[in-house]
Amino acid sequence: MTTLNNLIENNEYYTPKKIWEDILHYLDRDKIYLDPFFGDGSNIENLRSLGLNAIGTNIDCFELLQNLEYDIILTNPAFSKNILTEFLYNLSSLDRSFIIILPITKIFSKYFRTAFRQYKSIQLIIPKSRMSFIDPLNPSKKSNPSFCCCYVCYKLNLPSDIIFL
Repeated sequence: MTTLNNLIENNEYYTPKKIWEDILHYLDRDKIYLDPFFGDGSNIENLRSLGLNAIGTNIDCFELLQNLEYDIILTNPAFSKNILTEFLYNLSSLDRSFIIILPITKIFSKYFRTAFRQYKSIQLIIPKSRMSFIDPLNPSKKSNPSFCCCYVCYKLNLPSDIIFL
């Protein structure tokens, strides 16, 4: 079982298509979605198969955030503190729309609060069940983490600040 403590050892898990299907009705099909955490490219394929214009490539995610044309960041970032902290601070400085998957406890972290203190438009989508991810070392078996994740959204004008699926 994956815990937030052992993510330092293996921080690469992929997002099943089902996770995006659950919020598809909140995603505007006319937008360009960037996934800066490319991984094996399967997430981009999943998003495209759902009818979204998704882009990403296997280069440094921080270069992508600065250099590609896109409307919304849509990603499941690495959860380990060292990568996530840098990503959140970069995200904060961009002030662009996003949907990111995070362990819900990360919202209470000092680095999350510091990065997004000025944001008044953070919204949450709470899934109806615990999210499972794909372990690339064992793709046939879903990874059931010991922690609950949610979708953290910014500048999406959702109908409510907290949405329960």
